[in-house]
Amino acid sequence: MNASKQRKLEEIERTLAKLIGRSQTGIPIIVEGRKDKDALRQLKILGKIVCLKARGDGFYDFASRFIDHREVTVLTDFDGEGVRLAAKLIDELSRMKVKVDLTIWKRLKALSRSEIRAVEELADYVEKLRLESASVHIRAIERKYLLRMRRHKNPISRSH
Repeated sequence: MNASKQRKLEEIERTLAKLIGRSQTGIPIIVEGRKDKDALRQLKILGKIVCLKARGDGFYDFASRFIDHREVTVLTDFDGEGVRLAAKLIDELSRMKVKVDLTIWKRLKALSRSEIRAVEELADYVEKLRLESASVHIRAIERKYLLRMRRHKNPISRSH
């Protein structure tokens, strides 16, 4: 894993920590479907996650469920449909005086760029980056170990 991927992983981890913190304060997270919700659960986000498409509610009935909330976090997919749904949610929820936070969505979208298009892919993507990072660390430890072993087996290096 190169340094830029390592920094990307660290930034994604920080962004997810912010999402977990917001969720723990009771701010609901709006996602598109159940697979998106499942991915967030895999990432240890345990607060209220509401699926836009999972229920049979119409869009405006869905949005009206948040009228008693001061704020929500929108985390729709990063594709064209997700962008349209986010814009529609912003319009409707703003009319109801509900603050819509898109900072996490924007940050995750920027960090994942074209590598993922949907929230449901996020957990697997993060796991892949974590495994790549771990394998780099393991290889570095192995190299250090092998170098030490070579030095100890080489009698010339011990006499100096």
